[in-house]
Amino acid sequence: MTPLLELKDIRRSYPAGDEQVEVLKGITLDIYAGEMVAIVGASGSGKSTLMNILGCLDKATSGTYRVAGQDVATLDADALAQLRREHFGFIFQRYHLLSHLTAEQNVEVPAVYAGLERKQRLLRAQGLLQRLGLEDRTEYYPAQLSGGQQQRVSIARALMNGGQVILADEPTGALDSHSGEE
Repeated sequence: MTPLLELKDIRRSYPAGDEQVEVLKGITLDIYAGEMVAIVGASGSGKSTLMNILGCLDKATSGTYRVAGQDVATLDADALAQLRREHFGFIFQRYHLLSHLTAEQNVEVPAVYAGLERKQRLLRAQGLLQRLGLEDRTEYYPAQLSGGQQQRVSIARALMNGGQVILADEPTGALDSHSGEE
């Protein structure tokens, strides 16, 4: 069986003055559909860098990264955007909700880019918000929501397109213990 995500000798370095600082040093990892993987480590160990590479938000300095058998290094910006839309949902530590959009509209954003019809987007967004206990907050703006509610909106947004991979950076950090366990 082909891995859904396949990393071979992934390296990522950044310039620091006259030298290069290598953050990722030869990461090799296969992740199959249905698997749950946790990336843990100390602050500054490269977790966020690896997450950004996994989500095709950043590129490795060297090595090979394949998503569903497709080498991401061969893709142009449009193909990478399509790959992200089709395969990934993102839950960011800082939520990244759009302040001028309601909770429901924030959840709809990925489906807008995927070209889903408005009625279908609305039904899916409402269903996800209901499942996450936010059915009475759909018309609230991010500033009107608690941190935990904003995090649940972020989770609903990540699930909107039904991607095979959810990349989550501390997804339950702002949730109460009951919601975090769910």
